[in-house]
Amino acid sequence: MIKVKKEKEYEEHVKECLTFARRTADAILDQENEGMRRELMWAVFDKVCTPLYYFLQNEQQGPIPQPPTEKQIEFAKKLEIQDPEKFSREELSKKIDEALKLKRRNNEGA
Repeated sequence: MIKVKKEKEYEEHVKECLTFARRTADAILDQENEGMRRELMWAVFDKVCTPLYYFLQNEQQGPIPQPPTEKQIEFAKKLEIQDPEKFSREELSKKIDEALKLKRRNNEGA
């Protein structure tokens, strides 16, 4: 079982998730469908309020990925990497390295 380190913070998270689930169910189903609305609310709550997701998101969240530089994008296009803009700076760097290795192997084999 996951040890709760920040009980108050997690309690707030649960309240926010329940409020979100209630509002979502209310927006989708009218008052006449109370039973169905309640089921939908709990189903949404179950999906957005998993402790595992909460703790993984808050404890293991790494640095925010940076967009690639213009020079990286230009170079990647010269190496014929498709849609280089869609990658993070780190991902594009790896793609560039892979493309350069492949290019070297092809030149050595020729």
